[in-house]
Amino acid sequence: MYAIIHNRMIKEQKDFPLLQTYKQYFEITEKTIFALYPDIYTNYELTPDLLIHEQIHFKQQEKLGVDEWVNRYIDDKDFRLEQEIEAYKNQINSIKDRNARERMKVWASNILSSKLYGNIINSREAYKKL
Repeated sequence: MYAIIHNRMIKEQKDFPLLQTYKQYFEITEKTIFALYPDIYTNYELTPDLLIHEQIHFKQQEKLGVDEWVNRYIDDKDFRLEQEIEAYKNQINSIKDRNARERMKVWASNILSSKLYGNIINSREAYKKL
């Protein structure tokens, strides 16, 4: 599966070049999405809000440099949290329906406090930051 959306190449998750590295640090599932400039790796079609989330990661990677961003993302839990909070805030704010936006905020709070991100925050604190 390869597609181009908003000038970004969408590739299958299995093709993510850092998949095995990330699996050493994070609990990766078949639903995990990766952004590694300039490509997105996923097993599913991206909704507009998810695309916004991943585009924020592209901007972060462009600003810092992809290699530096990846190294800090893996090694520095505070950096990882900062990067994800920014991406989730933009994703949440892109949702027009207030009830759907609130559901996304609760979901994002729970996922940020999960093994996917290395248990970097509890869900209550994540909710406050979002």
